[in-house]
Amino acid sequence: MIRVRFAPSPTGYLHLGNIRTALFNYLFAKRQGGKYILRIEDTDRDRSGLEYEQALMDDLRWMGLEWDEGPDVGGPFGPYRQSERLQIYQACVDQLLAEGKAYECYVTPEEVEEMKHLAKVEKRTLHFDNRGRYFTKEEIERRKCRGIRPTVRFKIEKPLLKIHDLIRGEVAFNLDDMVGDFIIRRADGTPTFHLAVCVDDALMQITHVIRGEDHLSNTPKHILLLEALGYQPPQYGHLSLVHGPGGEPLSKRLDSISVRFFRQKGYLPHAVANYIALLGWSPGDDREVIPWEELKGMFDLARVSKSSSCYDPQKLDWLNGEHLRLLSDKEFSDFAMKYLKSKEKMEDEEMVLKILPAFKDNIERLEQLAERLQFLKEDFSYEEAAWIRNDESRELFGQAISVLDEMQVVGNDFYQNFLDQLKKRVKARGKNLMLPLRLAVTGKVHGPELKRIIPVLVIEFLRKRLRRALHA
Repeated sequence: MIRVRFAPSPTGYLHLGNIRTALFNYLFAKRQGGKYILRIEDTDRDRSGLEYEQALMDDLRWMGLEWDEGPDVGGPFGPYRQSERLQIYQACVDQLLAEGKAYECYVTPEEVEEMKHLAKVEKRTLHFDNRGRYFTKEEIERRKCRGIRPTVRFKIEKPLLKIHDLIRGEVAFNLDDMVGDFIIRRADGTPTFHLAVCVDDALMQITHVIRGEDHLSNTPKHILLLEALGYQPPQYGHLSLVHGPGGEPLSKRLDSISVRFFRQKGYLPHAVANYIALLGWSPGDDREVIPWEELKGMFDLARVSKSSSCYDPQKLDWLNGEHLRLLSDKEFSDFAMKYLKSKEKMEDEEMVLKILPAFKDNIERLEQLAERLQFLKEDFSYEEAAWIRNDESRELFGQAISVLDEMQVVGNDFYQNFLDQLKKRVKARGKNLMLPLRLAVTGKVHGPELKRIIPVLVIEFLRKRLRRALHA
């Protein structure tokens, strides 16, 4: 069975890059009938926080990326937090030391910094020169007496390696040029990312690792380490990075590309998933608007591109608007009310609920509803007040109030009856009729058709708005 994992560090909010990794892993697993595992890589004690762990789980669930195994739901290969697996990692370090595949290294951080400086001066690639592997017993004892605590480094005995990447095809590496012996346990006794991720992938029986191309250079190290521990490495696929609109790398620290930001701005989760899926993957035709259930059934790793992609917030807005219009009126109202209630207290929930569907075709994000619904409050302003202050408009408002006084109940044919009666009393037509009416009722020049708004408002509300405009 296919088993994939998403393994974030709880050091910040989920951003565009890692949510794409989470999404691609999820879609790949579900299309193949496999398992999707959430693993928390929290060995960075200084930066990891439980609040970030909870936030990333909330964001994943908001996106619809439910996991089959994880820290909160359990599973047969737990625990699923790395901080709870330290004894497992230490046992693997002990195994590698006993088998001569790793060694305690007494090279100091200052010596490593000196190597970095020299490599920079000589304009060559930095890699560890493995000097600690060849220290004599006497040298090691001298360093112990100085209080130097050792790291544990893995021996690179097979520096030339070729792998088949699921996305990039065959890739060749020379680890002697790239890295040299690398650290698997820090001087403070904690495991490095390289050790922990390999041990976890092996013991959790991960079959496929889909991650960003920034991890491509780690893959040969991971393959050698897994083989040294006696495990069959998983298959690897590396996704090209996402760049900003100008081609610049996206920073994971930018709030504007976090899932939290998308939620706050009122994007639909399945619209965000649709957009992110298209950052590096193609459905094989010209379609861009893909409903969530269809996306889960059609995702194919073979159609993931090696080329980088660019984040385009305008394209996201457009796609979200298209998904909003795919919703039924009830679905739209449900999403909208939940969003609006998360932002502020609702004064007239019944009125808002009735009028919400009128705005489905006129927004791109739910965030825009607050401004659109401002006319329901008493203190709204007019976008172009000049249109309501001329004599023709004032006559129009006065006659509209008279028509309302003669009408009894708002119903399905109320709007047309109201308009027919009004046209008999005024000369205004076209824009001179409809624009002042729209401004009087909504304060806006543009928006939903009045025939969608007026029938859901009560007569007294309309009368108050027209009186307000008349005396503006």
